[in-house]
Amino acid sequence: MIADAGEAEKDPHRRAILDNFLRHAGLEFSGQDEKILTPAMTVEQPVYHVKWGPDLATYEGMDAVQGYYNAVNEVVSTFQDHTCWVNDWGIASYSKFVRFTTGRVLAGEGADLPADDRTYAQLLPMAMFWKYDENAKLVGEDVFMLTDPTYEEIAEGEMFEVADLHAVARSFLRD
Repeated sequence: MIADAGEAEKDPHRRAILDNFLRHAGLEFSGQDEKILTPAMTVEQPVYHVKWGPDLATYEGMDAVQGYYNAVNEVVSTFQDHTCWVNDWGIASYSKFVRFTTGRVLAGEGADLPADDRTYAQLLPMAMFWKYDENAKLVGEDVFMLTDPTYEEIAEGEMFEVADLHAVARSFLRD
């Protein structure tokens, strides 16, 4: 678990990076992403690179990155099998990104699914790199979807809402 790694890390710079990363995740998944883009956690001009499908998008500066978060956090998403490595420059990770949405949305994005209101989990293997500066402030993220997605239909009544995700994530925040 990442929290255990942060407590066990002996290097103060790496521990600070892990603490920032954990706070970042808690804030992002609890719907408080605007608290990430502050001078305490993030450099003045962050740069995010996101490759979702064939296109690479770049978000430069606080306003552009906030716009990215606003779009990403409109749907319920989680990570499965998340593995992280910390080094002096930042964090690298590998996980399965899971986005929950309807067949209508996914079909509109080009998925070969019925364009209806059934809920699906869109599964994408993902590699991410978080770069931090000498003060353990986030410099930016590089997010790469590694393959085409797969889909699993979610049984009726098993889906949770964005508010449920926010409540669970808030329980992990330390302050």
